[in-house]
Amino acid sequence: MERIACQNVVLDLDGTLWDPMELSMEAWRQACLEHGVDPKLLVRERFARAFGHPASVVGEIVLPAVSKSLQTKVLDTANELEVQLIGTSLGVLFDGVKTTLEHLARSRRLFLCSNCQSGYIEAFLLTYGLEKMFVDSICSGDTSQGKGINLGMLIARNSIVDAVMVGDMHSDYDAARLNNLPFIYASYGFGDLREFDAKIDRIDGLLHVLA
Repeated sequence: MERIACQNVVLDLDGTLWDPMELSMEAWRQACLEHGVDPKLLVRERFARAFGHPASVVGEIVLPAVSKSLQTKVLDTANELEVQLIGTSLGVLFDGVKTTLEHLARSRRLFLCSNCQSGYIEAFLLTYGLEKMFVDSICSGDTSQGKGINLGMLIARNSIVDAVMVGDMHSDYDAARLNNLPFIYASYGFGDLREFDAKIDRIDGLLHVLA
């Protein structure tokens, strides 16, 4: 496989840098109780499918059996709770994330682009002491836009000429293609992709894929 040369690396968050499954399920469990929804309606497989999607469709994926209005209420509460729970041990940082990012940041500019809610990225970076690793970040919660448009905004405001997108979901692949970037598939995440320019089975695989 030919290595990819670039000075800028844009990373997805959930499923790429960490596994927030237990954190997310706990936030939704508490949100369901608050709004009178039976938490037994929450199914782990639906959460895996929901990661990487914009907030507008997450409620439909996670709670398809309840009304749209109730989905929205539970979603809004769960989003707030997720940010609050990031500082706990419910989320799991993937092995090698910090050392890999430290290595990459010595010679490249690092960015985050996520479909998450406002405050989520900031809480994540603070919890794991990664704030200084990243030049900039963008999320759907702040812009009300999808990942493709957000990636374009990130590229424009940071004058990025050459970059690669790293992620685990189709939304990451689509965003990369929309912005004419090479795409590196994080196969250890939540997605099941067949199209990519390179694939890594661990985050430190980036050290071998990037030239």
